[in-house]
Amino acid sequence: MRDKNDIVCHCEQVTYGNILEVIDNGADTIEKIGDATMAGITCGVCIEELEEILEEELE
Repeated sequence: MRDKNDIVCHCEQVTYGNILEVIDNGADTIEKIGDATMAGITCGVCIEELEEILEEELE
């Protein structure tokens, strides 16, 4: 289980909690999460984890 303080995007220091917050506020695509947090924009290594989180939260 992830902790809300776990870093998902190391390039932009975006946490799991940050990702949950933007999903709760309507970000329903990877692009919208990136627009809101910059996660996945710099190097893209976190995209797979972002996809997993998004899928879990939208179920």
